[in-house]
Amino acid sequence: MIWLRRRQKVRPYELAKELKVSRPFISKAQRIAEQRIEKLLRHAASINRIRIRDISTKYGLVYGYCPAYDTETYIFYSPKIGIQTWYAHRGECGSCELLKQCETTLKQIAEEWEIEVPEATPPTDLSIYLFDIIMRRMKWVKGK
Repeated sequence: MIWLRRRQKVRPYELAKELKVSRPFISKAQRIAEQRIEKLLRHAASINRIRIRDISTKYGLVYGYCPAYDTETYIFYSPKIGIQTWYAHRGECGSCELLKQCETTLKQIAEEWEIEVPEATPPTDLSIYLFDIIMRRMKWVKGK
């Protein structure tokens, strides 16, 4: 809760007031949450053999490279969907049995990042759209 609210740029003093706790409590809770999220993200990268290029515990995001699939890879932490690994790829979404799962995951990511998504966009195209915006927001790539 605290981690997500801080990610949404709610100031510590506002959170402390809202939760009726001290500001130092909010800061400590945020540090602990980020340490745990970092551990989760690094573990997910390790077990999937992903080389980490950038990591943000504040946003629960890893950008890396998977040599096994020769592709860019994103690992997300979300309080609602947990840890998700997304391999950048072009696929034939219409015939894939995971279509609904991919749509749900991407819509959740878009919601958490407050990104408007185009309707009726296949998951592979939607993922390119989302990750491009996210990477620019993180300043991990240069804007156009």
